[in-house]
Amino acid sequence: MEGQVRKNTAVIVISVVAIIFFILWFKTISEVRKYKNIADRKAAAYWDLEEKNAKLEKERFTVAEELKAAQAQLAQEKTQYEETKKVLSQEQVAEQALKVELERVTRLKEALESDLKGPLSAQPKVIK
Repeated sequence: MEGQVRKNTAVIVISVVAIIFFILWFKTISEVRKYKNIADRKAAAYWDLEEKNAKLEKERFTVAEELKAAQAQLAQEKTQYEETKKVLSQEQVAEQALKVELERVTRLKEALESDLKGPLSAQPKVIK
């Protein structure tokens, strides 16, 4: 009988240990699922961030290209502005020279008119 009690005690102890291990096994599986879900969420967030990063990188590249184009256009317009400024300056110089020439011609005309008025006013007027 003592052998039977020892067997029963051994079975009970083994059963309790098996139940404890079974409970621990379920708890471990539950924890593993929890950590797997966390890892999956982190991976999904990482993937989303990588996609957003790639999208932003493309946008940055596009904006950089647009900036280069705008800078090139600005340089071209600046060159055109400088050329126009030079032409305007030359035209202003030419205009000033023409004004001086006009004043000289006007003075000469006035001098000629006054020279002509002298002899004409001395002639008697003929009445018809």
